[in-house]
Order: sequence, then C-alpha cells, then structure tokens
Amino acid sequence: MAAKHISKFPKPLLDDLVAGRWLPIVGAGFSRNAVLPLKKQMPLWNELGSLLEADLREYEPTSALDAISAYEHEYGRPKLIERLSELLHIAEARPGDAHKAFCSIQFDIVCTTNFDFLLERQYDLIPRHCTPLIDEEQLAVNLKESGTALLKLHGDLNHPSRLIVAETDYDRFLHAFPLLATYLANLLITRTAVLIGYSLDDPDFRQVWQVVAERLGRSRRIAYVILVSAGATEISRYERRGIKVINLSGSKSRYAKVLAEAFTELSDYWRNAVIPASQIKEEQPLRELSLPTGSPTRLCFFAVPLSLLSFYKERVFPVVAEFGFVPVTADDVVAPGDAIIAKIDALISRARLMVVDASSDYTVNELRLALKKMDNSRILIITPAGISLPVDIAGTMVLKRPDISSNEPEDFLAALRDWLAQAEQLYAPTLTDEPTRLLQAGEYRASVIAAVTLLEATLRERYKTQTSASYSRPMQLREMVERAQAEGLLNNVSTPNIMGWLRIRNEAVHTNQPVTRAQATEIVRGITQLVQRP
Repeated sequence: MAAKHISKFPKPLLDDLVAGRWLPIVGAGFSRNAVLPLKKQMPLWNELGSLLEADLREYEPTSALDAISAYEHEYGRPKLIERLSELLHIAEARPGDAHKAFCSIQFDIVCTTNFDFLLERQYDLIPRHCTPLIDEEQLAVNLKESGTALLKLHGDLNHPSRLIVAETDYDRFLHAFPLLATYLANLLITRTAVLIGYSLDDPDFRQVWQVVAERLGRSRRIAYVILVSAGATEISRYERRGIKVINLSGSKSRYAKVLAEAFTELSDYWRNAVIPASQIKEEQPLRELSLPTGSPTRLCFFAVPLSLLSFYKERVFPVVAEFGFVPVTADDVVAPGDAIIAKIDALISRARLMVVDASSDYTVNELRLALKKMDNSRILIITPAGISLPVDIAGTMVLKRPDISSNEPEDFLAALRDWLAQAEQLYAPTLTDEPTRLLQAGEYRASVIAAVTLLEATLRERYKTQTSASYSRPMQLREMVERAQAEGLLNNVSTPNIMGWLRIRNEAVHTNQPVTRAQATEIVRGITQLVQRP
C-alpha cells in the first residue's frame, strides 16, 4: 500500500520516533474509534457533559466539567462512576482499527487521560505486555523492557478514588499527586509530546505544560497534535498553546480509517528505519542487515537471557554458521536512543530463523511477538527441563536445553543440526536466486552483498567440518577461497579477482561508495557460475 500520510510528519519528528523519544498523549477523541453495537457511539468530552446534564434538575451547567461536578454533588461519586461506565460503554466497547494500528507501534510509554480500557484490551489482543500506571508508588518500579507502560494520568473507572473527573479532583491534582506531576513534567522535558484525540482542555495537564514552558522557555521541546482535515480555527487553537499541527488529509467522516492508515505507516517507517540508524557490532550481521528491507536474509535471531549468552556464542553459534546462517542477538545492535522494543521487532521482521531460550519473561514476550510475525516452522524454542510455556506453541519445535555446565551437550546439538539442516534445504533455492533477482531489480549494491554471502555459504558448506590450522575456529572466507583454488573448484577465477569482489562487497557494506551495474553484473554472474559448478 502506497504511503499517504508519512510525508505530513516532519523529519525531526520521525527521527524522534526512531530514537524512541515520542510521548503519545491519547485523549477522548481517540476512543471515538472504538467498535460499538449498532447506533451506539463513544461520546466526546463535551458530549459526556451534555448526557449528564440531562439527569440534573433545575441546573444549567456552563461546561462538561461543570456538569460532571454537579452530577457528583447531586448523586454522589459511586453513582457518577456507574453512570460514566454506562455512557462510555465500558462493557461493550472494543478497540477499533485505529487502536490496532496505534498499538502496533513499539512505544515504551503512552500517556492517556481516558477512563476506559480500550488500549489495555488492544495490547492484550496483540498480545503485548502492558502495565497501567495509576498510583505514584508504581513509578519506582522498573518495567519490563519488552512491554508498554500506560500512564493513566486521570486514573480509570476501576479506581474511583484516583479518578480525576470533577472540579475538586482537578483542583487538588498537583497537591495530591506531586510525584505524578513531576514524572509527567520530566517526560515532557525529555520527550516529544504527540497529542492524539486530545483537546488540551484539562487544567491539570495545562498547568504542568505551562510550568515546563516557563522554566525552559525557548528550550522546551516542540509538541505536536495529529488532526484530520482540521480547519483554520482548530489549527489556531492548538498553535496559540504552542502545539504544532500535523493535519492529515481525508474526510472527517473517515477519521478512524485515516488514523489507522497513518499509524500503520509510522509503524512500518520505524521498523524499516531503526536498523539503518543503528550501530551493528558484528561484521556478518551487518552485511545481512545491509540488504534491502523485504529481501531474504540468512539471519538467525537469538532471543536468550544475558546470563546464557556466552553458552550460546561458544557452543551454538558455530553450529548455526555451519549451515550458512548468521547468528545475531539484540546485544549486537545498538539502536538510537536504545529503542529496545523497536529493535527487537525489526530483527524479528528481518530474520530468516529465530531461536528463543524461553527461560525468562523477556524472551517469552519476544516469543509472543515472533509467533505473530513468523511461521512457526521458522522458530525454535529452547527450554530448560521442567518449564511450561504460557503461549500456544503448536507446530513449533521445542528442544530441552542441557545444563550449561555440561561439557557434552551432544544430543542437544545434534537435534539443533537436524532443525538447521531442514531450514537450509528449505530456503537454499531462495537464497541462491536472490543475487540475480536483486541485480535484475537494479539493486546493485545489495546484489553484490548477497552474491558474496552466497559464495561464503557455499564454501562453508563444503568445508563445514574444517577449522583453521592455527585456531579452533571456522575457516575465514579467504582461507576457503585459497583451498578451493588449490582444489581446482573456482573455474580458473583467480584468488586476487575474488578478493577484489570481496573488497567491493566490503565497501558496499561500510561506505556509501556506489556499486556500478558493470561491477554488480561481473560479481553476480561470476559467483553464480562458481556455486552452480557440480
């Protein structure tokens, strides 16, 4: 689907998205996108006031806040909570397409003033770990890296005493919840606020926003609001409060559809941009990640607890390399702003295979994400004995991991080899044809990277049981080329010529040096002939 809305977002704002520096602030307007039974609609803030006004006797409220406060005064807080639950369709409302697209973006924290549970329900459907932050004592708890913290600034209907809904609640907010206000202020100082369905009418939020503005002056970060087909009056209303407007094209009647499209484009943009903007520590993963998005790679992404990483690198990674796949971990990629969640999402999207040691909450969450994005046959789950998984893993291979202190995990490694051999046989044709496909598509740089990788994988398959004479390690490409040359396997192509191809590949990976059509054609055709030699 062609991008319709991404061009409306300024490049610095997109850079903040990739760096994980957005602070989405979701208001009542976004709940309008909920799925409800026929003829029912989620009310906006002012409409909520009007609905409550109908229950008041001989009183004409001046605003929605006045109507809510009068209702509480007249009938009490318990009755107000019950009535709000009815009007907000708490039992019936389900997340819509806009919620689905929004929650697909890997935000680590989202702020909302809504009392409903639409975001929590959508995160449950993904599934994605979501921690609602209601009380101040929760702010001290370190949250899971693979989840989303949902800061419910005004509480929710499950916590009546914490609800910020009437005049007295707003009046005492800064005094009653000073740490929450400080936490919000810190987020507004260090992140770029992006308002979604939020009118900026809440006095407590405006007070915090104003304090930040007064203290920082011109150093305050610019905030944005996402609107659809907004008129001049609406735009002016935000801009006089220091909020820049991103005005998406489309009819207001298609508000939910337009937002869903925009969030889908933002999610794709982040996933595609986070790896190119990252630093890749290891050479082979860097080569694979230099290929265009959508191009098949040889990456095998390992989601393993840090405490087990040395075991996998020493005992498992060499086995993976034997079959022409390239092991990579999240630790090998340093994302901008340490955007951990987006980085993992991107690596899963780019990987051909995934191995998950499901012995921690973090890796189980990564498994959940992978099961949504990859065919089960491409995932290998490794568990210690006695562990049961809280996810549906039907059709996914599971291996029991031996004690890492074991010196002879041979049965485990043999089963791993069987799984890798099946994957190698299944994906070899696609990987063999990829250099030619990229060349024909005019992707000269990528075709050279894929071709040299194909040569290395082919030679490594031939010499997979061989190690360097000096070191107990897999043979390097130059060593394998020299051996193949001595055995007469290179069709009279000289070693210096192949080393020249390798140099062009390295420049394509590490620099912006262009690869010409002639260079790419020579390398792709030459290597294709070599690997097809009987």
